[in-house]
Amino acid sequence: MPNNSGKGALGALLDVVEQAGPFVILPHDNPDPDALASAATLQYIVKHRLGKDSVIALGGIVGRAENRAMLTYLNINLVPVGDIPFASDTVVALVDTQPGRTNNSLPEGFPPAVVIDHHPAYCDTHHVPFFDLRDEYGATSTILTEYLQESRLEVEPKIATALFYGIAAETQDLGREATQADIHASQFLYPHTNKRRLAKIENARVPREYFRGFRDAIESAVIYDDKAVITSIGEVRYPDMVAEVADFLLRLDQAEWTAAMGYYQGALYVSLRTVNRDVNAGELLQKVLGSHHAGGHDQIAGGRMPVPDGVAGWQAAAQHVRERLIAALGIEKNSATDLVA
Repeated sequence: MPNNSGKGALGALLDVVEQAGPFVILPHDNPDPDALASAATLQYIVKHRLGKDSVIALGGIVGRAENRAMLTYLNINLVPVGDIPFASDTVVALVDTQPGRTNNSLPEGFPPAVVIDHHPAYCDTHHVPFFDLRDEYGATSTILTEYLQESRLEVEPKIATALFYGIAAETQDLGREATQADIHASQFLYPHTNKRRLAKIENARVPREYFRGFRDAIESAVIYDDKAVITSIGEVRYPDMVAEVADFLLRLDQAEWTAAMGYYQGALYVSLRTVNRDVNAGELLQKVLGSHHAGGHDQIAGGRMPVPDGVAGWQAAAQHVRERLIAALGIEKNSATDLVA
């Protein structure tokens, strides 16, 4: 919960943000709908409550079709993080990520003034002027929805649409790790959404390469112990493809666990999913990749690790991760069978 010193969360947040100096909102690299919606909402609140302009920084790419559609139909503007001067008076808000994580592009040694996230605390945040970590929530967008309600601002349809889709995407339509807070936020937002734009985002058109990626993932998928499905996609056009494949494979009726791996620009990306509510996928993947390279919740986790040898070395890295996953899951390596003949 926020360190609000007796104030409401939003009041404490605005006290920090209204300091002199430019305001930069930084979600994690390759931001997903939850991160994009949260960043856009924070920008909206600060603009209309404080009259202060801000930029949303992009540390990676927006590759997934639905995420690109969000930017287009909801007018979310991103600025490459390399184009932003981080001066001593710059106020930085980390959204859907935390200091010290490898999944964001906060300059090394630069202290954030704000941290808002729904993941467990991965570092000591007591030096951060404002932090709001609620790992019991299914989405960071739910936290920002509560800020929006507290602000008493008009619920602008594009912001409502972004938040509603952010919660839906993060919780798989309230079916994964959703809490009463997420449900209440969705119910509040839905009447204010632009249904036509929401449909365009949810049904975004995709290129041929998208289907090739899924074909390769399915052809290389292996089932272990009738319990886990693991696949290596190879080199991907965008990192989110790895998470999409892991989610897709979890529909297999034999799968209790799914893991997908893919190589992108010098790093191996790994996504882990489970239908088991009595485990912690985030902790398991941290053991496999290292605590600084992974994170997540009970049923969903992701991470990335550098591959020193580049494209030539990604297969060896993927095999190493596969073996560590098999050991961590306690499954029989010799029970492997191909998903498709």
